[in-house]
Amino acid sequence: MEERNHKMEKAGLSIPKILERNRLLVPYKLYQAKLDWKTIVGPQIAKYSYIQGFDESVVQVAVLNSVWMNQLFMYKKKIIKAINEYIKEPFVTDIRFVRSGRKPPAVTYANTAGEEEEGFAVRVGNARLSEETVRRIRQETAALPEAIQEKMAQLRFAQAKRQTAYQAAGVRQCPSCGRWLEKGEELCFLCRLRARQEKKKAVYATVMDMPWLTLDELKAYGMIGDEGRLYEELYNEVRRECIYKYMERIYHGCDTPEDDMMLALLITRRNPTEMTDAFIRNLTEKYRRKSDVSSHRRTEND
Repeated sequence: MEERNHKMEKAGLSIPKILERNRLLVPYKLYQAKLDWKTIVGPQIAKYSYIQGFDESVVQVAVLNSVWMNQLFMYKKKIIKAINEYIKEPFVTDIRFVRSGRKPPAVTYANTAGEEEEGFAVRVGNARLSEETVRRIRQETAALPEAIQEKMAQLRFAQAKRQTAYQAAGVRQCPSCGRWLEKGEELCFLCRLRARQEKKKAVYATVMDMPWLTLDELKAYGMIGDEGRLYEELYNEVRRECIYKYMERIYHGCDTPEDDMMLALLITRRNPTEMTDAFIRNLTEKYRRKSDVSSHRRTEND
């Protein structure tokens, strides 16, 4: 008779593929980078700093004292490179260092193998499943192929034990995706990032439609929300990114008349009826390389 191997194997190998299909792989990698900060920068730097959060492609790193603050400024480029190598994406473009009096306390939870990892102060290994739960899992996995039946049953047992332990300890789940929440969270990191991105898309569409309107005017017309400072941050981010985009097109001489008009509207916030061709030309010329002529002006001259 063939000997069966009941050793439970990792079942999370497919997670990155699922996240990539849903455009959540980079946020997931950034979250992992936050947990693996010690691995990325080494124990000495990690002893006096930690990743506090992310703002698009900018990483906010909290530093415990001014001495290390100065040291890390000198290593900024190397740290950016190390983070990008860890996440295997050229995503991070800058680091913002901030002072922090102390590091947040590191809490632990036990994983399916009984080891401790950073996360929640819960001992999963102490959880006990009811006979009804064990019977139900056995029944649900009985129809699976014999080669994977026991492995899937053990995986389901581990998941049920984790859920039982977390619920007993009062750990809540994300109402959007079901992921376990850290203390003080209302939504998990991935769902917060996804919700912010959706709001940013809405702000972008509005700004592109009427770039001359101010934030207060957009709020007064009910065109964007008013959630504390969030929409102010999103509005400023969108305008800044759009301005840089059109400036870059003009600098490289690949702009169109519409691009020039959009840049002028974004910078001045004037009504389109107040814009003249001469005003737009004078404004955009300062951002153009002296040796370049835009494609649409080359066409006009021809």
